[in-house]
Amino acid sequence: MDTGNTSDDAGYARSFRLILTSRSARSIGIIFVALSLPLYLLILHVSIVNIGIIYVGTALVNVSFSLGIGMLGDRIGYKYSLMLGELPALVATTFLAFSKSVDLIVIATIVSGSVGASGGMRGSFSVGITPYIARIWKDQSERISKMAYITFVASISSIGGSLMLYSHAYVSKYFGNAGAFELLYKLSFLLILVSFLSLSLIKYDGKQNKTTKFLRRETLKFSARVITTNIINGSAIGFSMALITAWFEIRYGASPSRIGLIFTISYITTALGSYVAGHIKIERKSAVYLGSATRIAQGLLLIAMALSPLFYLASAIYIVRTIVAGFGTPIRNVVNIQGVREEDLGTASSIQGAPSRIAQSTSGIAGFLMDYYPPLPVEIGGIIQAVGGYVYYRLLKKY
Repeated sequence: MDTGNTSDDAGYARSFRLILTSRSARSIGIIFVALSLPLYLLILHVSIVNIGIIYVGTALVNVSFSLGIGMLGDRIGYKYSLMLGELPALVATTFLAFSKSVDLIVIATIVSGSVGASGGMRGSFSVGITPYIARIWKDQSERISKMAYITFVASISSIGGSLMLYSHAYVSKYFGNAGAFELLYKLSFLLILVSFLSLSLIKYDGKQNKTTKFLRRETLKFSARVITTNIINGSAIGFSMALITAWFEIRYGASPSRIGLIFTISYITTALGSYVAGHIKIERKSAVYLGSATRIAQGLLLIAMALSPLFYLASAIYIVRTIVAGFGTPIRNVVNIQGVREEDLGTASSIQGAPSRIAQSTSGIAGFLMDYYPPLPVEIGGIIQAVGGYVYYRLLKKY
C-alpha cells in the first residue's frame, strides 16, 4: 500500500485524533488498574511476596499475547492488532469490576498486562501502536513528534487514573476499602471500552507485503541489539517499578491517597518531558545519545530514591525521574525501529518488547527483597537501568 504524503491525508488525520482519544481513555483506566492492583491485593490479604509471584505470571501471559498479535498485525493490518491488544485490559477490568472472588481477581491481575512501571507513558503504548505510526509517517522527526504527542496526551490523561486512586479515601467512607476499588474498577472498564471502540473507527492501514515467514535477516540482526538492551532495562523495571505503589506503602507507610497525589504530579511532569521531545529538532545521531543518557539518568535517580529516608524527598526524586523518562521514551521508540524493514514492523516491535516483559518477571524476586529490606529492589533496579543505558548507546550508536 502506498500511503503517499499521509500526514496530509484527512482519513489518517482523523485516525490520529481517534488514536489520541483511545490513548487518553486507556491511560485513565489502565493507570488506575496498574497503580491500584498491588494495593487492592494487599487489602485482600495477599502478601507482597505472593503479589510479586503473581506478577511473574502477568509478564509471561503478556509476552505470549503480544508476540502473537504483533506477528498477526504484519499480515492483517496494525489497526486490528491495536484492537486485539485492548482485549486483555477489557477482560481484566470486567473481572475486577464485577467480581469479589479473590481467585478471579488474581486471574484479572495476570491477564491485565499491568506488570511493569506505572508511569504516565503506560497508557501510550500497546501492541501495534508503533508499527501503525511508523507505517504512515515515514520521516524520523515526524515519527518522534507523533509518538511524543501520543505520550503527552497519555501522560496528561494519566492524571485521571491517579486522581481515581486519590479519590479512594473519600469513596471508601461510603463503600469500604475493597468496595471503593470495585466501584472505581467499573469506571476503568468503561474507559477501556471507549478506547477499544475508538480504535475500531481508525482507518485501515492495509496488509503488509510479507516476503518472509518471520523477519528479514537485517531486521533480525538489528532487533537482536534492541532486545539485548530491553532485557537489561526490563529486569530493572521488574526490580524497581512493578510494585512501586506497594513499595511506597511498605517503605514509608503512605496511604493510597498520598500515593495517588504523587503520581498525579508525576504524570504532569512526564507530559512535560514528552512535550519538549516533540517540539525540538532531534538529529539522527543525537537520538541514540539522548536515549542512552536519559536511561542512565533514570537509573541514577532510582538509586537516590531508594536511599531517601523521607517519603516526600523520595517522591520529589521520582517526579524528577518522570521528566527524564517522558523526554527519552518517545525518542527511544523511534530509534528502536530505525533498522526495521516496513514489512517487519509488527513482528519486530513485538519480539523487541517480549524479552523486556519476560525480564520484568524479576518482580517475583523484588517481592521477596521488599519483604526483607524495602530499599534493596529499587537500588538494584537503578543500578541495572544505569548500566543498561550505557549498553544502549554502545549497541545502537551506529544506527
